[in-house]
Amino acid sequence: MRHVLSLLALIPLAACTTAGTTADPAPSRAGVTVHPSECLDPDRARGWTHIDDTTLLVDAGNRKYRIVLAESCFSLGTSPELRFIGDSISNRVCGHVGEYVVSGRQRCRIQRLERLDDAAYLEAVEAGDGKRGED
Repeated sequence: MRHVLSLLALIPLAACTTAGTTADPAPSRAGVTVHPSECLDPDRARGWTHIDDTTLLVDAGNRKYRIVLAESCFSLGTSPELRFIGDSISNRVCGHVGEYVVSGRQRCRIQRLERLDDAAYLEAVEAGDGKRGED
């Protein structure tokens, strides 16, 4: 009998913990770094599109990326080439602290890296009125 009463006492407690939650099927990816297997390998980057002074789209063959910079990088729209500084071992870019896009003489800190599917990449290229470059 004591076990039944203790279980009945837990029912209102369980209802309180689930009452305020909502089912969010697509959580926000803001500030989330990509999985290490999805990081950008700079050697595979074959082109880029400058969307604005803080956003860059990178075409790395089968993989496409959106790179968001921490601050404005004014030379993105004028430099004919880009270089990436990734981790110290593989030089892969994952969106971690200490990763940069180098454009001309300006080193621009990467805030976030997002992997895009082909449809999202094409949509972002068409929506942005950016300058295209090739590596």
